[in-house]
Amino acid sequence: MLDFPKIVTSILIVCALAAPATLTGCASRISPGAGGESAIASETFVEAPPEARPAESTEAPEATENPYPGTGQVYLVVAPNLSWEDISNESTPVLQHLVGNGAVANVITERKIDVIRLVDNPRMHYMRLNDASASVTESYVAGIYGNLKENDSLIVTSSPSLAKIDTYRLDGYGLLIMMDGSDNGLISSLTVRRSGLITSGNLGDAIDQLLLEKQRNPANLSIAPFTSSYGALQRADMLSRNDSIAVSVKESKDGFISMFIALLGVTLVLSMGLISLDIHIRPRFLAYLLPITRILWIGMLSIPLATFIMHLQLPSFTTAEITFDFFLFVAMEISFVCIIVALVFRWTYSLLLILALTTLTLLVDQLLGGPMTVCGYLSYSPIETTRYYGIGNEGASLAFSSWIMFSGLVLNRFANTGAARHFRRWIFPVGCAAVVTILAAPWWGCNFGTLIWGTVGSIVAWWLFNGMRVTWKHMAVFVLVALALTIGVLFLDSAFNDESHLGVTADALTGGWHLVAFRIIADMLRLSWNTILFSPILAAIFVAIVAFMIYLRWRKPGQYRTFWDENCPFTAAYTALVATALIMLLIEDSGILMPALVLLYETAGLLWLVCDRHSWHIRSFTRRKMNLDFEQMDHRAHSADIDKNQMSLGF
Repeated sequence: MLDFPKIVTSILIVCALAAPATLTGCASRISPGAGGESAIASETFVEAPPEARPAESTEAPEATENPYPGTGQVYLVVAPNLSWEDISNESTPVLQHLVGNGAVANVITERKIDVIRLVDNPRMHYMRLNDASASVTESYVAGIYGNLKENDSLIVTSSPSLAKIDTYRLDGYGLLIMMDGSDNGLISSLTVRRSGLITSGNLGDAIDQLLLEKQRNPANLSIAPFTSSYGALQRADMLSRNDSIAVSVKESKDGFISMFIALLGVTLVLSMGLISLDIHIRPRFLAYLLPITRILWIGMLSIPLATFIMHLQLPSFTTAEITFDFFLFVAMEISFVCIIVALVFRWTYSLLLILALTTLTLLVDQLLGGPMTVCGYLSYSPIETTRYYGIGNEGASLAFSSWIMFSGLVLNRFANTGAARHFRRWIFPVGCAAVVTILAAPWWGCNFGTLIWGTVGSIVAWWLFNGMRVTWKHMAVFVLVALALTIGVLFLDSAFNDESHLGVTADALTGGWHLVAFRIIADMLRLSWNTILFSPILAAIFVAIVAFMIYLRWRKPGQYRTFWDENCPFTAAYTALVATALIMLLIEDSGILMPALVLLYETAGLLWLVCDRHSWHIRSFTRRKMNLDFEQMDHRAHSADIDKNQMSLGF
């Protein structure tokens, strides 16, 4: 039978919720979606209300029954045109007060939230303010805030994922201000792990929790506001800066890739003239080619490091042009310092310096929470919802390959010394353990790939540094050890944190692990293949370079037979990085990108030693020329003496 009292109560509740709203369609912030005018008309919009209307419209409807005692009303205000720059003490004092005393963050548009389902709860109140003026939002929010009760919550956002109808888009993040009891600070979440950055899914979970139970931290499992005290202006400036950097990097990334590939192509073309040790190049030509090649390689290795360090110098507001200019300036700064070191000391020390700076910068950044890897040219993009925390595949490959090459060149430079023996036996394995742990530990952003190729690469390098041979059987054992370690970390991590990358994977595997594992492998191979097909020419060039470098190492043509034997530590690092790059190509979903970054450092180390070998020819030529000049001077002096003697005899 029909329950007429409940039906009548539901009708009254709907009328009470709809009464304060003024139904007006206004232009959206960026561009209309597929819904058109009819879709927009089905959502609630508000024009600039009178001062008295917000207070009247925000009175909580009286529910006949509350199944969750102690819970309050939840007010969600969606303001598509509101940004952090609009908030100031002069024009929006109430919003500034909320920013300084509430919980704030940027919101990543990860997925659309079913707001219609949420509004079915009588304690959920939704309003979208589609007017372009910030004063409209200020007036409306002031009315709601003035009538908030003890357990009520107020959420103000510009994220399109929280709108009933998704009719607009944002280039960057959405704004979020949350007033929920005593919560105060920058919001974080277990899935993002970035101070002041959450996803729309996190916010949707928080609203679900607020409608279920009384709590000060909404959605304890996914959102925990930071309690660090910042001023309202500092918070707004910081979140605005993070938003502008993310948008600027995204818009200028194509230009960065084009510049990087072009410079790498020029560097490789010049380097090909030096790669053969059997071709005798004129010393006078070498005297110009060697420093130019070294300077180009210093510039190439400065680029990855500059993409992270530039975050320390970017202004509070930036654009795509400003971001790219700052990146170029930082890259030139690093290159200039390394060139000065080369001129004052040795060229080898400049290479060691840039390798050490790359490794230390990325590791320290991870220990500090990743402020320089949250968004960059060679890191992931939160806007594209690819990854939110951790160093990412590209950063991990840069840090690991620079550490291995640094170790090989240090041992090569100081071979047969007591310090080299200690470094080889103790410092290097401890350093590898620290590097792989920081790059792959669950609390810093773990994934399967980093643990596997990082462990295998470290073992191979240590094995070869200590003069032991590596066979295919050894490689199989090393891979099995890495897999066992990864599986162990997977289950430990999933037991303590089911929101991490590995934790989510473990939860999926419990529901039909063989099907899920097959789908993960298939998706990984598909993404990798799509990355290769994105630029077949670059993929073909990459394959040719890899094949040529493998040929140099194992076939040892010409003078390379003695070259590898004379540089055993470097040969070990070179071999370990080749093995690491091949494993990356098999297990990672980045296609050729990660192996290409590894080969960048590997090729730089090889060309550096080749340049040193050619420099020896220049020095030998210079000494021979000087000896010849001295011999000619002696011959001329001797001839002059003979002429004088003959003249004296004639007299």
